Amino acid sequence: MKDLDAILRARQRAQGPLVLATVVAVSGSSYRKPGARMLMGEDGWLAGGVSGGCLEADIVRKAFFWTSTGPRLLRYDSTGDNAEEEGSLSFALGCNGVVDVLLERFEPGPGEALTFAAEARLAERRAVVATVYRGPASAVGSRLLVRADGTEAGDLSGALREAVREAAREALEAGRTWSGPCGGADVLVEVVDPPHPLVLFGSGFDVAPVVTQAASLGWQVTVVADRPSETLRRRFPLAHAVVSAKARDAVDALTLPPRTLAVLMTHSLPQDRELLPRLLSRELRYLGVLGPRSRTERLLAELSSPPTPAQLEKLHAPVGLDLGAEGAEEIALSIVSELQAVVADRDGGKLRERQAPIHSAATPPARKLA
Repeated sequence: MKDLDAILRARQRAQGPLVLATVVAVSGSSYRKPGARMLMGEDGWLAGGVSGGCLEADIVRKAFFWTSTGPRLLRYDSTGDNAEEEGSLSFALGCNGVVDVLLERFEPGPGEALTFAAEARLAERRAVVATVYRGPASAVGSRLLVRADGTEAGDLSGALREAVREAAREALEAGRTWSGPCGGADVLVEVVDPPHPLVLFGSGFDVAPVVTQAASLGWQVTVVADRPSETLRRRFPLAHAVVSAKARDAVDALTLPPRTLAVLMTHSLPQDRELLPRLLSRELRYLGVLGPRSRTERLLAELSSPPTPAQLEKLHAPVGLDLGAEGAEEIALSIVSELQAVVADRDGGKLRERQAPIHSAATPPARKLA
């Protein structure tokens, strides 16, 4: 759902009919994962993307023709096996992989999947969008939309709805998007999470590029510092929120869900001395500290009790990846890169050293394959 905001903005200004392209399945190498989307109008591309540029032109050129009689599944295949399948077409592309793309006429309105996803993100509650992309012709393009509170909407029915409902509930629990066989059809079961919450402590000039880069990824950024709120809003216009508070009061003034990413960038030993123990005691996904390792080790040695292994596991000090960064913009890139690796559950290593495909598509639980 990373393209969601851009697509919704484009939809608001678009005139005339629209076509939505969604990557629903991937095998082998690909640039985008299942769930990537692109919106098109009759005049061409509007927002989003489904590849690194090798598929878009072909899809935009033919999208309205392909969807004239209903949703259409296209298979882009560069593995050498280009046999046509029922309901799909095969094309060559630059990557050594297979990408299935579902094309459908896009009609905004209540209960529509992207609106549903946007509402779930706004409410900061996990939801699931399950889309049938291969199976009975009448079911292709049908969806089941499930919220974390159990309420649901959609146009699936019968045994297929029951199978997809069970898969959606498991996806809500596991937080894992996957695509594959389910209930006699092929389904993309897509988890919609709220934006990643990032809290930055500090108001120096080096905080601004971190805010800019994180905001460009759609993350929800909060800046906390002992400065007037007006000053913080003026200095960090892309921040979702600013909190004016002294270090000893700052953590208690915040709501910090377990998904929170936090980074100390105060450049103040006394402030970090107040902040670090309070943040260590919270259930965070990530806690980064700017500055040399020896500085953080000194702060840890001053704690009234040694940090637990779980606390040390979430602590990243020095913060960031080893990019040889120097200067505020490069250091921000190092920090945001490490944060992205954490939320993607990757180690931040070189892709040339990765043995698995770059996008290892998740597969459904084995018992759903029947």
